[in-house]
Amino acid sequence: MLLNTQSDGSSFGTVLIVEDEVMVSIMIEDFLLDLGASEVITCTSPNEAEATIGKRAINCAILDVKIGGADSFGLADALTHRDVPFFFATASGPEAIAERHRHRPILAKPFSNAQLLEFLHATMSGQGRDC
Repeated sequence: MLLNTQSDGSSFGTVLIVEDEVMVSIMIEDFLLDLGASEVITCTSPNEAEATIGKRAINCAILDVKIGGADSFGLADALTHRDVPFFFATASGPEAIAERHRHRPILAKPFSNAQLLEFLHATMSGQGRDC
């Protein structure tokens, strides 16, 4: 359930959410918009997300690791190439992350709004990034 929040003045710009569980993506989207994100784009597959980042400027991304029968590591590579900060949000442990991305922040599901906000701030400020 979302907390009743007021915008804290943060603007995360355009945030990409790659998540195959619709309710989870809706909750994240609502929370980000309440915080002042200018736009939230949700994608339910890595292919859809890769097409999106080819056409749109993204300021930050939140990636589920396992999306349907696929993973998000190719997308993570593409985001890295474009220097877009991102983190993984997953119920899987670090061992589920491809070795080349294990240095990335991993937000464990389920997570609170406060934890999500902490990860967003750290990711956007460059903490936890190793690009």
